[in-house]
Amino acid sequence: MKDRQLIQNNSENIDATPITNKIELSDINSDINAKKSEDKRSFIEKWEQSPYWLVSGSYKVLHSIWMVFMAVGMFLAWLIALLAT
Repeated sequence: MKDRQLIQNNSENIDATPITNKIELSDINSDINAKKSEDKRSFIEKWEQSPYWLVSGSYKVLHSIWMVFMAVGMFLAWLIALLAT
């Protein structure tokens, strides 16, 4: 008998008191959008902004080498175009 009363009282309390810990749909959507925006970053951006100094340092070294290589290549292309005319 007490069990039935406890169940009945418990169900009445659930209906009477609003649940304040409900997860809102907008909260779920914002969490999903945050994860998607994090996943949208390219490998290069993740590599550049890595919290590990060895990873971000290797990015800076390789990026600098690539910029020098491209500058030399552009100079040679300009020189060939200049001499060709």
